[in-house]
Amino acid sequence: MSKSVSSAETAEKAEKQIKNTGEKTVNKAKSTAAKSAAKTGTKKKGAADSKAPAAEAVPAKPYFAGIDIVKILAVFLVICIHFFLYNGFYYTPLTNTSAYGPIAFRWIAYTCVPLFMISTGYLMKNKTFSGSYYKGLIKIIVIYLIISVICLKFKQNILHYNLTGWDIFKGFLEYNNAQYGWYISYYISIFLIIPFLNLAFNGCKSTKEKLILVLTVTALTIFARSLVLGFNRDTQAKLLPDYANLGFPLAYYFTGAFIRDCPPKRNVKNKLIVFALMCLSIWFITYSTYKQTVADEVNDHHFVSWHFNDYGTYPVYIIATCIFLLLFDITTTNKGVKFVLRQLSGVTLGTYLISYCFDNTFYNSWQKSPDSVRYIGFNEKYLEVGDRLAHWYEAIPRIFILSLISGIIIHKVYDLGAFLVKQGVEAVKAEKAATKEE
Repeated sequence: MSKSVSSAETAEKAEKQIKNTGEKTVNKAKSTAAKSAAKTGTKKKGAADSKAPAAEAVPAKPYFAGIDIVKILAVFLVICIHFFLYNGFYYTPLTNTSAYGPIAFRWIAYTCVPLFMISTGYLMKNKTFSGSYYKGLIKIIVIYLIISVICLKFKQNILHYNLTGWDIFKGFLEYNNAQYGWYISYYISIFLIIPFLNLAFNGCKSTKEKLILVLTVTALTIFARSLVLGFNRDTQAKLLPDYANLGFPLAYYFTGAFIRDCPPKRNVKNKLIVFALMCLSIWFITYSTYKQTVADEVNDHHFVSWHFNDYGTYPVYIIATCIFLLLFDITTTNKGVKFVLRQLSGVTLGTYLISYCFDNTFYNSWQKSPDSVRYIGFNEKYLEVGDRLAHWYEAIPRIFILSLISGIIIHKVYDLGAFLVKQGVEAVKAEKAATKEE
């Protein structure tokens, strides 16, 4: 024990001696350096920089790419849901368990529009009332008009529609010249009231108040429309007053705003809970749809869902919200990935609207003129709906890619036009200012 203590004391003394010696050496070196600097001046900057140690690279700030991924997925699901619309699925008897897969896929695809609605709330939560805000409608309307003209030409030249001047004028007003333009009608309506929705949401004093707002609107618009008591369709009773059920887009908007304002903690446990809830909801709506379809002899067992075949129903709401929660907080530091995702997510509107032309070009057979070659469509190539479902990979990816490329071109044309108009306006203003000075 005494040897150990003695050794420790010796080591401690040696350490102090080394430390004192080191300090003296350092002080001496500093004094010498100071004298040298006083005589010769400071060294050149380049030489100093070359001897200085390289600074550590600052890690790239993560980019939240999740919302871009959600929007791209949503427009892809639009193509998927239209696959069921055009391939005859809704007019085919579904009487055996092999229908479970297509039914589940169909319901997942059905979340396309709700995902867009939630994304709107997430992205627009902080928008306020101003003139510059409402100028944002210009791009939406111009792109709609461009695609409407394209769709009109397509209907006349390929589908051989006979449209009068009144039909075309009425189509612009009712947003159906571009066949999927109903979404523009919805978006303009929600866009105009977003500053006031934000006043209501952001005016809540606490997270609790915001949550109660979301739950109240969701209950009165979504759960009220589809939550029933009983299993007999003729005797079922709704549990909530459903007078406001057409306001379900507000529920999706406030849900997105709440996720933006109070995002759940990002960890594996929460993701697994959300994933499990999503799977349970998909199973529930798939199982109930299959059972109701099999029991519906009057309509020859065609696809039917008593209460859920709408965007504003609670299983669809739960599935869409879960998908959003699984994806929205994905991040990346890769600049290339960031650039690609931002470009693609920025053209989802054009992709959505123009896909009508490719849907009708691909699924249906057509002939531009009696003398031209007749195109054999997907539905004629595969006569049975089962075969069409099995060959989904021939339709969905092709239509998606073609629509996406067209959407990119249309948006770039708009951007170029907007740039030229802006330059022209600035030139006119500069000319007027110069004239006044003279």
